[in-house]
Amino acid sequence: MSPTFLDAIALTHRPDMDVLFLRWPQPVYAFTPREVYTQVLELAQETKVRYWLFDIRSRGPLSLEDAQWVKEVFYPTLHEQINRHIYVAYLLTPGHAEDPTTVAHAEELRQQEWFGQTASFEGFTSETDAMLWLKKCQLQEVLT
Repeated sequence: MSPTFLDAIALTHRPDMDVLFLRWPQPVYAFTPREVYTQVLELAQETKVRYWLFDIRSRGPLSLEDAQWVKEVFYPTLHEQINRHIYVAYLLTPGHAEDPTTVAHAEELRQQEWFGQTASFEGFTSETDAMLWLKKCQLQEVLT
């Protein structure tokens, strides 16, 4: 599938890897994270892909309002929308990965009842490490 571009945001499904890539190569103000994540969900429903890599190094942290939406709406409704476990690898800058607000938000999300049951995520500063984690998740599902 060719990439979908939403004002400099690239959304691509790689069937050979069974991974959906969201690349946010620059700060984009024409689309909110909610609009972009809705596009991700639509492509995931169409392709049935459950392994996602979100390259948000240039996007930066979410606003408090968008972070709340991710916690209360996006992740909790994924299972209803996809009906299978979703794995998301976030590609972050080292500063973003160590940002206290980002770390606290990730820990808060990990405490939600859906985490590990219907959706899982990890943050990485290396795309190689992110892809290895996604591959590990794929292999674990094959073995179980």
